[in-house]
Amino acid sequence: MKKSDISIEYITHLFEKPSEFQKYIILLSVGLFSTLSFAPIYFFPSYIVAFPVLLIFSVKSESSQKAFLYGYIFGFAHFFGGLYWIGNSFAVEESIPDGLGYFMVAFLNLYLSVFPGIVSCGLKLIHKNHDLTKHLFNIILSFSILWSMSEWLRGYLFTGFPWNLSGYILGFSDIMLQSTAVWGIFTLGFIVLLLTFIPFLMLEVRYRIIAPFLGVAAVMGLYFYGSERLSGETEYVEGVNLRIVQANIKQQDKWPYQNWGKNLVTYMNLSESENKNGTTHIIWPESAVIYSLSEEPSRRQLISKVLGKGGTIFTGFPRRERSGGKTKLYNSLIVINEDGENVATYDKSHLVPFGEYIPAFIRALFIPLGLDKLFSGGQDFLEGEGPKTLNIVGLPPVGVLICYEVIFPGQITDPLDRPDWLLNITNDAWYGDSSGPRQHLLQTRVRAIEEGLPIVRSAGTGISALIDPYGRILDQVQLNTQGIISSELPEKILTSTIYSVYKEWIFTFMIFILILLNLILFKKRSTLRR
Repeated sequence: MKKSDISIEYITHLFEKPSEFQKYIILLSVGLFSTLSFAPIYFFPSYIVAFPVLLIFSVKSESSQKAFLYGYIFGFAHFFGGLYWIGNSFAVEESIPDGLGYFMVAFLNLYLSVFPGIVSCGLKLIHKNHDLTKHLFNIILSFSILWSMSEWLRGYLFTGFPWNLSGYILGFSDIMLQSTAVWGIFTLGFIVLLLTFIPFLMLEVRYRIIAPFLGVAAVMGLYFYGSERLSGETEYVEGVNLRIVQANIKQQDKWPYQNWGKNLVTYMNLSESENKNGTTHIIWPESAVIYSLSEEPSRRQLISKVLGKGGTIFTGFPRRERSGGKTKLYNSLIVINEDGENVATYDKSHLVPFGEYIPAFIRALFIPLGLDKLFSGGQDFLEGEGPKTLNIVGLPPVGVLICYEVIFPGQITDPLDRPDWLLNITNDAWYGDSSGPRQHLLQTRVRAIEEGLPIVRSAGTGISALIDPYGRILDQVQLNTQGIISSELPEKILTSTIYSVYKEWIFTFMIFILILLNLILFKKRSTLRR
């Protein structure tokens, strides 16, 4: 075979040879392979290989229904490989078989895989009568638009789950992430998809000059913008000295009643260890204290003993609210001052389905079978009011995010009372030494860039960090390690980022323009061929 024989036509001919079953195996394989592009591996070539395969199978499918099936199969492996770590959370429950966790990941994928299925189906409907070779660029552009829109929808529908978006595969570089301050992670994801298809586009002779030129231009544009944005030094808030505590308590040792007191002592000892002179504010992670601190002033008094004059401590705890013989349960944060007083409280508003509550339709389905306890340990947590800015004496205004609330682009600050910094308390001990905690940290960094706000992150374990408003990690405590971070609080960026002002309107406008561009290019090409 001559080098010149390697073309789109030749490649697509190869993919017509496998049987239907073999196609399913190929799609499962490349779907799984694609997840190597995400944290912590960042093997970008896996995207370059996987997505053209899905595009070819979708366009060459017999029908839109078959295209949906191809996308669904690809998506199932794509999400399973990216979210396998969720299954680890079931291993900490002795009463639940370890393998059941991976069954639950597959159950989640039954829903998530619909999005790639819709992309493939939509691509087939749009280009069902179009030759892949003749309309290659239009088809690639359509696929990139559809996939980007599916990621955006996935971030909002049914409470949303925008995990492992395409833009995150650039997470190996602070520089390459900086453009999210302008247009957010969804738009960066679209650019990543176009870059993914550059080698595929180059298989056609007419694109072998323009395609690499556009690819290099896009990469250099992202690089130079990011480099310029990172040219400054991090500034700090005067008089604010933080101590971020990571106690590294195993999930199995956290909830048994006999361990509550011992674990509290561990946090207090870490808060007082070494030289705490000058520490003004102490940060403990999500549900660090299991006692209902809003109801127990004596316990708050005990905790306040680790504070210096004028100091405060932030800690996660399960807040109980009793009225009329009923108890409401919230995943909350409390701020305690030096006198043991409850200065402020925040209730988590974006809860984890199946982890913190069971959706009503699932509850109706599983309770008669006695399976509801597989999803949550008993009583559901209730939602808080939404993003909230706390005004604490001695601190700039702070927005609180508990656990995975930080993964939702454009939904993490109070639009009527914008904070000067963000506090993310979490507990990734559920997921062990897996990609999950590392992916969670990456998404936290991107939120800092988008909003132009520093983020202070305290984890039960995995991974506590101090992040500046450019997404740079200034200090961290590694996964499965006990430790503290003592530092001043980074300053916010003085001028609001474009993204923080316009949010996803930028992405929406871009998609509208791209659809128009695709139509114009298609009509122009069709006219030239007459």
